[in-house]
Amino acid sequence: MSNYSPLLALFVLAPRLRRASNRAVSIYLPARSEGYDARFYDIEFRDLLHRYKDRLSEKDRELMEYELRRLRHHVAVVRPAGCPAFAGFADEPHGVLELIKLRDEIDERLEVGELLLAPLLRQLEHYPPALIAVVDKEHAKTFGAILDEIIPLQEVNGTEVRHSRAGGTSAPSNQRKADNRAKANLETAVKTVEREMATGAYQHLYVAGPDEARATFDRMLPERLKKAVAGHLSASLDSSELKHELREKVASALKR
Repeated sequence: MSNYSPLLALFVLAPRLRRASNRAVSIYLPARSEGYDARFYDIEFRDLLHRYKDRLSEKDRELMEYELRRLRHHVAVVRPAGCPAFAGFADEPHGVLELIKLRDEIDERLEVGELLLAPLLRQLEHYPPALIAVVDKEHAKTFGAILDEIIPLQEVNGTEVRHSRAGGTSAPSNQRKADNRAKANLETAVKTVEREMATGAYQHLYVAGPDEARATFDRMLPERLKKAVAGHLSASLDSSELKHELREKVASALKR
C-alpha cells in the first residue's frame, strides 16, 4: 500500500513510545542466539555503561545509569531469544519501558535524549509489516505481523449462520438466508480490514480461514486491497495457539 509508514507501524507495535520525552534512553544490543543467559547480558550492559559514561554530562550519566538498570531488569523478565538483536527504550517519568526484537544484526548503540528510532525504522522499511485477517462465515479477527510480533487488533462477531438440514420447499429459502448472513458478516470483516489498512501501519495483507469463507472474502475486497494480498494462510479461528500458528505461517511465507 502506498501510504505505509514505518513510524505508524512502530506505534502499533509499541504505542507507549508516543509518550517519550527528549530525556529518554535508547539502546541497541545483540541478543544471545542460544537462548537467555543472564551473564551474557550483564556483560553487554556493563560494556555499554563503560563505553558511554565519559561521553555524557553528569546529569545524562545519572539518567543513563538509572534507565539502564530498568532495561536490564526488563530484559531478565522478557528473556529475548530467537532474534539477532533488540532495541530498548526507557523513560520512566513518561511510562516508557519497551523491548523490541529485531530481524537483523545491528551495531551497539546508546543515546540519551530524543528516541533513537532510525535503526529500527530501517528494519521496518526492509521488513514491511502485514495485516492478517482470519475469517470464517460468522467471525473474523485481525492481527498485525510487525517484525517478530503478532499483535491482536480487532474482533468481528457476526450473525449466526445456520444451515438447515431439512429438505422440502423451505430448504432453498433457508439456504439463501444463511448465505446472506454469511455475506453480511464477511462484508463487516472487509470494512474492518479496510480501516486497519488505511491506518498506514501495514504494507501487506494475509488472509486465513476455511477455503470457502476465504475465497468469498477475497472476492469482496476492493481492488486496491486485492493488490496488497501477499498470500493465504491455513490457520483457523478455533485454534488454541492461533498467535503462535500465525507467527510460524508468516515466517514460512516470507522465506518462500
